[in-house]
Amino acid sequence: MIKRQRRRVLEKTGGHCAYCGCVLPEKGWHLDHVKPLYRGHDGVHPAFRGCDAADNALPSCPRCNRWKSVMSVDEFRGEIEAQVHRLRRDSAAFRMAEDYGQVTERNLPVVFYFESHNDGGE
Repeated sequence: MIKRQRRRVLEKTGGHCAYCGCVLPEKGWHLDHVKPLYRGHDGVHPAFRGCDAADNALPSCPRCNRWKSVMSVDEFRGEIEAQVHRLRRDSAAFRMAEDYGQVTERNLPVVFYFESHNDGGE
């Protein structure tokens, strides 16, 4: 994607990560393909190929883009929603912090920045 198109993608969310909402730097942000450019069939996920067009792209911070990987937006949402359960199950430090009231599960729905902010994007 050429520089002008990347600029338009960044402007969709006013310079914020489409997922977590952090402010993105001028350089170093990732272009996420909403429908992944390619996902091969792995027995769980269907095979399909997204397109490399601006209407299939959102700006993302490196962390969110790496976590989302080849997931759909809804699969990514489910992955985030599963984190507290995994932390409780797998981390004694998390359970200790929870026991002492340092962290509290809130069970809020995961709403991505691009879904709740209209910065002139799509």
